Amino acid sequence: MLATALALSTSPATPTSVRAKIFNIFISPTDVFDEVITSPSNLANWRIPTLLVCLVSTIYLQLGNSSVQSATAIRNLTETGTISSAQSQALAGAWPLLSAGLVCVATFAGTCWSAFVLWFIGRTLLKIRFPYAKALEIVGLTGIISILGSITTILLIGASGDPAAQPALSLLAHNLSPTRPLHQILETLNFFDLWGTTVLAIGLSRLCNVTFKQAAFWVFGYWMVAKIVLIILQ
Repeated sequence: MLATALALSTSPATPTSVRAKIFNIFISPTDVFDEVITSPSNLANWRIPTLLVCLVSTIYLQLGNSSVQSATAIRNLTETGTISSAQSQALAGAWPLLSAGLVCVATFAGTCWSAFVLWFIGRTLLKIRFPYAKALEIVGLTGIISILGSITTILLIGASGDPAAQPALSLLAHNLSPTRPLHQILETLNFFDLWGTTVLAIGLSRLCNVTFKQAAFWVFGYWMVAKIVLIILQ
C-alpha cells in the first residue's frame, strides 16, 4: 500500500527567490529541497533553470566542434545525392537555429523524463506518493549543476585543444583511443554527472522522507543502467 510522504517541518520554510535557490543548490541542496517540498508548486522553479541550461548548452554547442561535424554531414548528404546543392546551402544557413531548437527540446524533454523517473521510483519502489510537479522542480533546480559542467568543459577544451576533453576520469587516460571500452567507461565517470546524480538522490530522499542511502541506491542504479546502455549503443 502506498504511503504519503510526511511534511518535513511543521512550519513552512522561509521563502526565497528562484535566483537564491539556483545559487543555494550548489552549497545547501537539502535546504532548497525542503523549501520546495513545503511550499506551493511554482513552475518557475524548474522552467527558469531549464531555460538557463538551454542557453548555456546552445552556446557550448556553437563553441564546440558541432559546426565542423554538421558541415561534414551536410557535405556527405550532398555527395550522395540525398539533397541538392541549394538544399544543402539552405540547411547550412538554418543549422544554427535548428540545432538550438533541438537542444531546447531535448533539454526540456530530459527534465520531464528525469522527473518522471524520480516520481516512478518513489511511487513504485519506495511506495511513497508525492506530486510529479515537485519532482519536476527538484530536477529543474538540479540541472543548474550541468551549467557549471558545460562551462568547465569549455575551459578544458580551450586549455587542452582537445574537443573531446571532459571533466571526467578519461582525462587521466588521454593516451587511450576514444573507441576503447575502458576510455568510454572512464568518460562516463563525469564529475558533474556524479554531482548532479547525488543531488537528485538527496532530492528524492527529502521527497519520500527516507534515508539518503535508500534513495541513492535506486537513483544511482538507474544512472548506471543508463550509462551502460549508452556505451553499448555507441
